Amino acid sequence: MQVQTAHPIVDAVLDRYRGELGESLDPYRNHVLRGLNYQRLLLRDPVPDAAALAWAVHDLGVWTAGTWDYLAPSADLVTTHAAEFGIDDVEGTRRLVLDHHRLRRIDDRLGETFRIADRIDASRGLLRSPLGRADVESVVAQLPYVGFHAYLARRAASYALTHPLRPLPMIRW
Repeated sequence: MQVQTAHPIVDAVLDRYRGELGESLDPYRNHVLRGLNYQRLLLRDPVPDAAALAWAVHDLGVWTAGTWDYLAPSADLVTTHAAEFGIDDVEGTRRLVLDHHRLRRIDDRLGETFRIADRIDASRGLLRSPLGRADVESVVAQLPYVGFHAYLARRAASYALTHPLRPLPMIRW
């Protein structure tokens, strides 16, 4: 499989938020592109532009809104950028962002593959089904983690200390 290491929509969006992302730019960019590659494998087709925009912004609210409760601010970025990239289904694209941490299955192929692809990357490939180990390893070889998961662990621990009753506000049933 040829790993996609760039995407015009992802690159354009992340370049605009370079300042907010700071040192997290490369770790976040690699996470986005790993997810996009996993979704492409799951779909067995190219990822549509709407999903590429959703990938670019799906966790971006962590940095742009400065919150661990980032789903709504991230989805708002879909609305901000959809017209620029010719995305007509704004609500459907927002749903990709809002539902990507759902624990239950989504009855939409694009949404479900997005959710599974993010889970694969968030778990560092431990929860990789239906993809194989070689699929994950080939993507990670081209787009290494470069501290992404360590950043998430620090952020989650910090938030949990001040919000012990709701330590993972982005998780949805």
